[in-house]
Amino acid sequence: MFCDYQLSRYDLSLIPLDEHTFRRLLALVQTQQRPQCPRCHFYIDLDIIADFNQHVNMCDLENAVSCDYCRCPQSMSQLDEHVRQWRNDPMYRQEKLVDFILPRTKYPFSSQQIDFFIEMEKKNHRRIDALSIVEALAEFESVFPYELPSRECDTCIELCLYDDIYVFGCPDSHKLCYKCYEILCRTKMKNNEILTCGICSYQLPYIELKQLRVSPAERDQFVQYQVQKTFERYTGSDRGVIKCPNQNCKWAFEPENPMERFRVECQLCTNEFCSLCNQQYHYRTRCQQLLEITRQWFFWCNTERGRYLQTKAKANAAYAARLKEYERQQKAHGAQNAALRRRYQALVADEKYKEKNCRLCPHCGRVVQHMGGCSSMVCGRDYHGGNDQSGCGQSFSWDQAKPYVAAPDRKPEEVMRDLLNPENKLVVHENINCDGCHETVRGIRFDCIHCPSLIYCEKCEQKSTLLHLNQNHQKGKPQHVFQIIITPETK
Repeated sequence: MFCDYQLSRYDLSLIPLDEHTFRRLLALVQTQQRPQCPRCHFYIDLDIIADFNQHVNMCDLENAVSCDYCRCPQSMSQLDEHVRQWRNDPMYRQEKLVDFILPRTKYPFSSQQIDFFIEMEKKNHRRIDALSIVEALAEFESVFPYELPSRECDTCIELCLYDDIYVFGCPDSHKLCYKCYEILCRTKMKNNEILTCGICSYQLPYIELKQLRVSPAERDQFVQYQVQKTFERYTGSDRGVIKCPNQNCKWAFEPENPMERFRVECQLCTNEFCSLCNQQYHYRTRCQQLLEITRQWFFWCNTERGRYLQTKAKANAAYAARLKEYERQQKAHGAQNAALRRRYQALVADEKYKEKNCRLCPHCGRVVQHMGGCSSMVCGRDYHGGNDQSGCGQSFSWDQAKPYVAAPDRKPEEVMRDLLNPENKLVVHENINCDGCHETVRGIRFDCIHCPSLIYCEKCEQKSTLLHLNQNHQKGKPQHVFQIIITPETK
């Protein structure tokens, strides 16, 4: 009211307003400047994150460490898993960095502008990580410092606009205009050849084929063709292969290290699974622990949660209130337990089958089955070709492979024997905060093994795990299992 200064989005974020008023005023703001989080120092897109102050209070990137591969910050608890994933996926590291930076710059820029800016920073030998790029762009305010140049297609040698050129993920980053890209794929498909970069032998992954500027039906046709040709190529290969465990999906790829455990996401059916055991991917747990953790979670949900609350409620009013809530939610718990029972029983049956019919690959430890014939084996396929599955591709003798030993069947009182121990003191899990109430976890701790980081205390567990179940159900994903940690030493 005293001058012509126009309020920015940052200015609005500093004013204590209710949500409705804030949204109405936000629509009137002309400048696109974003507020900066004082903890992580990134800028916040208020179109994505409605409550700036809530973001600041919950910001988990304050002490994050930059990944050596994609250059995006990660919390220490997630860094190891994140590094394993991106170490095996070199193709889209810069794309990951661009996607991370996109909503975190001081002023909005396009992904093409950010991508080009990163390339210029590399050329000038400047530091490349998410925060450094954001800070460098902030110096130029809302004006992008470069004019996006035209690029030359490596095939037709014509100059095209930056956005009309596709850059392949091959080591030499070959560039084709979208017209040449389409012609290339059609020609190779007509000649019954696997789809590769037009300049080198780089095999086109499905996600790159989905960038073709053709109709969705034609894109699907190219993808399905590549799936079939890829499978034909892997047949008889002596290299390790990871195959999607979905029986209706034929997606497969050659990992950098087939003996390492990492999270795999199928590019066709989006199934997420473990590279070693093919089960739903599990963080912070070994494949051999899956059955025991699932068993413990099943027993807790089926009988032990109620028994625990009944015992505790006799001496503590807070537990009595939780017991009433548990009894009120019996129907919802019943649906959860039915699905969990089927999952647990399938795991138990699978264990018995593997103990009877399978052994362990001496190279990677995967479970393998002898389908008949001589004792010569190849991990991941039949010795003489065919029946391709996930495996490291190494040869061994069936007679020398260690037999698979199933986990012993156990009763609830054996699995949960420490749960109601009267000598147990209330354990405080130092530096571990509940994702429900955001307080330090006290008592039993529940860690979701299928999420990078999701922890609940025993006060929030009942309500929050049901909500988590419903969220996964709506997304068409399987139910998540929680590891029960009675004391920090039991993890």
